[in-house]
Amino acid sequence: MNRVMKYKFALLVASIAFLFTTIQAASAATLQLSTTKDTFVIGDQFTVSVLTDSEGVGVNAAQGTVQISKDVLEIVSVDKTGSVFNFWLTEPTFSNDSGQVSFLGGSTSGFSGRSLQIIKITYKVKGSGKTDIVFTDGAVTASDGSGTNVLSSMRGLSITSVPSTELETIAPKPVQIVRPAEPAARVPAKPEIQVAGYRDPEAWYNFATRFSASWQLSNDITAIATEVNKDPTFIPTESEGLFDNKIFQPLGEGVWYLHVRFRNNVGWSQTLHYRIAIDLTPPPAFQAKIREGGVTDHPDPTIEFAASDGLSGLKGYYIQENNGEVKDVTESPYKLDLHKPGLYTVKVGAIDRAGNSVESILSLEILPIEAPKITSITRNIFVGEGNLEVLGFAIPDVGISVSVRTEGGQVEQLVDTHADDHGSWAVSMDKPLKTGKYIVEVIAKDARGALSLPVTSEVVTVKQRPVLILGSLEITQFWFFTLLIVILLGGFGAAWLYVRLKEAQQARKVIIAQRDIANAIATIKKDVDGILAKYADDKIDETEVSEIQYLAKKISTNLDRARKYIVEDIGDINK
Repeated sequence: MNRVMKYKFALLVASIAFLFTTIQAASAATLQLSTTKDTFVIGDQFTVSVLTDSEGVGVNAAQGTVQISKDVLEIVSVDKTGSVFNFWLTEPTFSNDSGQVSFLGGSTSGFSGRSLQIIKITYKVKGSGKTDIVFTDGAVTASDGSGTNVLSSMRGLSITSVPSTELETIAPKPVQIVRPAEPAARVPAKPEIQVAGYRDPEAWYNFATRFSASWQLSNDITAIATEVNKDPTFIPTESEGLFDNKIFQPLGEGVWYLHVRFRNNVGWSQTLHYRIAIDLTPPPAFQAKIREGGVTDHPDPTIEFAASDGLSGLKGYYIQENNGEVKDVTESPYKLDLHKPGLYTVKVGAIDRAGNSVESILSLEILPIEAPKITSITRNIFVGEGNLEVLGFAIPDVGISVSVRTEGGQVEQLVDTHADDHGSWAVSMDKPLKTGKYIVEVIAKDARGALSLPVTSEVVTVKQRPVLILGSLEITQFWFFTLLIVILLGGFGAAWLYVRLKEAQQARKVIIAQRDIANAIATIKKDVDGILAKYADDKIDETEVSEIQYLAKKISTNLDRARKYIVEDIGDINK
């Protein structure tokens, strides 16, 4: 088993296993039951198709359980012939004891369509009454590489079983119109009809369902004849009465024709042959391939593919990478767009004219070319100056893309250069950068457009240029002026504080001088008051003379002392 088939097999097993564990994470596909009619008699056998409508999503696995009432129906067989699935984790099984049919299958290819057949179940009618055939569980996985469950709804069906004598009343003919007819001079014109569900007779349809046809009746029409078959020239001759619409049972695959004729008193009109083309089967599985291989260093590999469709014919192709944009493709080969190194899942789909599709899923790994090397880089850059130089080696004659990115990844500068014959390269970036930390990223690109993995440098710091260097300490212009302002503010502050302290000291000296002078004057005043007291009676004896002499000498001494204090205190204040 080659690498691609191993990948597909692993993807399929993962998708099928996912059916048991996933919750419904997305909604697109449906599981549905279909049969050609809904009224039977006891003893009839009929086939129910188990279908999935992918609603435009590629699917590759499905599981489900179909339940019946054991009183009315009996399971005869289960047939997987014609299924879109080619791998069965559990073969389809049935049990009349439980009344259940179970299936779990998948495919290595993805499919898309409105009526993709999974299995067919044949039932036998054994009782009478109305009964339902329903799903009790189910899941459908997308071919998206992760096994997403895209099932949105499950649609069963109801059937009615009656004795053969009651079949006519259960399935009535078209409602008849009773009215007198006007005479005509010529046969009616060819009918013009509208077919609900199949409105374009030139188109192909990928679903089968009951449909109705209707038409306008002129007053001369007396009878209608219809038939549905695969003969494009068939002419119905048997009148079914007069009616203006009729419901028809679902049709199988192929090109069918609804034939309608009108009759009046003159005769039958020409027959309208209305084409209804149905294709329910996707194109057969095909294998796309990558010309350069699933693992390559080609950045734009070429996909080769070829598919066919035997019924409606092939309409075209599409390619989708990693669940991205779906691109319409007209022919093979197809060259992919340039890719970066990495892993990719490539879906190549073939679509028939009815809208059914089949996918071939490829695993692609784009290898990088040899990465360049950075040998020298300017580590410290100053704001407003630029001058970032980066040197290195690479494969000779390859392009070199050098980008300067912020730590958050934003590209600030991008310069392209070229390695010489020896592989040397160098770039100089003169555009100034803002203050911060940056990373230099280098990628090589050869002439084919193949890329290397990015190589990143160590951190490049952009800072202010210093105006003063003290040993290992760098003082930038900002910090220089900041320090100068601090010094000036400190000087002004110190001067102000000095003045304030000096003023406070002088105030204290004034207070001391005031105190000394007040004390000296108070002492002198006390002695003067003592002398005046001696003269109070206008008499002075010898004792009083002696006391007056003592007080006068004391006043003289205190005056000398007061003079000294006043001179010294005033001197201190002026210092």
